Amino acid sequence: MLEICFSGKLLLTLVNNAAIHVPMIRLSESLPLLKRKYRLLFFLFIYCSFIGFSQQKKYNHEKFNQEIQTLREEMIVDISKANETLRFLDNKYSDFHNAEINYSLTIKKIKFFSAYGDYARVKFEINKAKRFQYFFKVKKQDKLYLDLYSAVYESLGQNYDLLIEKTKKILSESDKTDKYLLLQCRLVLSNCYSEKGDFEKALNQIKEAKLLAGKMSAAYSFQVSNSAGQVYFFNNSIRKAIQEFQSAKKLAQINHWKYAEQYANASLGEIYLYTDQLDLAKPYFDKVLKNEKSTELRDLFQVYGCLEHYYELKKNKDSSYYYSIKRNEIDDLLENLRSENLVFELEKDFQTESNQYLLEEERGKNQQLRLILILILMSIIVIISISYLFIRQKSDSNKVLQLQKEEIDDKNKEISNSLAMKENLLKEIHHRVKNNLQVVSSILNLQSRNVRDPEALRILEEGKERIRAIALIHNQLHLNNDSAYVEMGAYLNKLISQMAESFSSYNKKIEVRVNVEEINLAIDYAVPVGLIMCELLSNSYKHAFLKQKVGVIEIELKNNHEKSLNYELLVKDNGIGYKGKTEFLEQSSTGVEIIGAFIQQLDAKYTYLNDGKGFGLFIQFAIDERHSKFN
Repeated sequence: MLEICFSGKLLLTLVNNAAIHVPMIRLSESLPLLKRKYRLLFFLFIYCSFIGFSQQKKYNHEKFNQEIQTLREEMIVDISKANETLRFLDNKYSDFHNAEINYSLTIKKIKFFSAYGDYARVKFEINKAKRFQYFFKVKKQDKLYLDLYSAVYESLGQNYDLLIEKTKKILSESDKTDKYLLLQCRLVLSNCYSEKGDFEKALNQIKEAKLLAGKMSAAYSFQVSNSAGQVYFFNNSIRKAIQEFQSAKKLAQINHWKYAEQYANASLGEIYLYTDQLDLAKPYFDKVLKNEKSTELRDLFQVYGCLEHYYELKKNKDSSYYYSIKRNEIDDLLENLRSENLVFELEKDFQTESNQYLLEEERGKNQQLRLILILILMSIIVIISISYLFIRQKSDSNKVLQLQKEEIDDKNKEISNSLAMKENLLKEIHHRVKNNLQVVSSILNLQSRNVRDPEALRILEEGKERIRAIALIHNQLHLNNDSAYVEMGAYLNKLISQMAESFSSYNKKIEVRVNVEEINLAIDYAVPVGLIMCELLSNSYKHAFLKQKVGVIEIELKNNHEKSLNYELLVKDNGIGYKGKTEFLEQSSTGVEIIGAFIQQLDAKYTYLNDGKGFGLFIQFAIDERHSKFN
């Protein structure tokens, strides 16, 4: 409506200016023209107003409140479903462009991500909610929700006295009919007093919370029972803590809340575990593991941690180590989920702002068209004003273009920031892959301790070398400024150093000479090239110098632009040479099969160098420019 009113004022201003610039027209002739002009402008104004009102979307406020109430209960008993509901409501109401709806959904997101412990996202949503307050007048009761969640986030377990003071103030100012906010305030106060060791006050708050929950749905009674169980547990009132969690579990069973029931089982098992009642704890953990699909990731993380401690107390190191790995896997999944959610929200906000920009641009175009129409009508009446209006419009257009250029520059900066964030995420992925490969290598190392068969031990050692070679590539990608390419010179030097350490027990003085140009390869090519060199190096170390203590291995990797197969790889030693009955690549060993498979994958040609002064393999292959970077 502000835009429409502004257009109306502009029309009147143009009319007045036109009247000033036509003193030569006689009054008797100008009056009929002015009447027709104002009549036309009046109809145009009514039409624009009607279009403006018709484009505003309406929503069912009562239905929206019911959806929010359902979402509140889902956050207590099934947080995965709550996540789906949040995204559904986001999509459903995105076209309404209603700041009040977006503010309410953002408040729910703050509560949701607080439950997951994703404090980076909590801070993001708090700042977003504060921005929404500039677009509409927030009701006092709605603002109290943001005040409560902001106070909890700002404290984060550091200043309970300040949090207690702020929560009491919110409690005193809150509408007494809003039982949900009153309940959340009571639970926050209970947690604060429990952390301070003032259990009497904490239990008083629990008592008030139970009275409120009794007037609400069963989900809130479940929430209060869990909070009460935690307070009793920290107060060392184990029997009462167990009663509260049993009560919560019974509510979950009655209402068929599978995820909530799993949370209660995990809590009961944890109480028995940390009160040294191991035989009573284990069955609850088994119930959780039996229904992993109906268990939240955060609850699985808790159970795996408890089982790690349980088997540590039982002196079962293997099982304790197993659940330690499982717990770390869940931790990685939770971290990835937080990162994915944050990236999803940032991209969604960027898309929303882009759409808003396009919408504003379209509105600008429409406004220009209306202005042109008015200028045409005015030109019939005031010909003298045409030149002035043309110059003014050109000036306005230049200003609009300048503003658009500035907005485009801002968008480019946002895109650059988004790309940088994705680059960091890609590096983190390579880092995690490297870590996971190291874990696999460590597991193989543990298994090799119990292997007595020399052949099996050799196979395990070769497998470890191949895994370490691939892990080294991911480490290089993590360390590089450009995480899409591996710098082969640095990679080769580290690979040679790594393999020299592995074969140090051979007690031979082997010199490895490296001549590699500054070549960067994408991972699809770096892995085959790296593993070919790894296998050839390993072959030279093992077989080339059986009758000599000193030897030289030469490695070259070049980019010959003049040839169609422009990349040339040479691995050669000055050992005893190859004297097998079959060709080198026709042997039935695993290492040779790996070399042959990767040569075929690279679609490469190869030549043997077996002149009696050692053995070598010369490989030529081509790489698309998109998968390499030659400096």
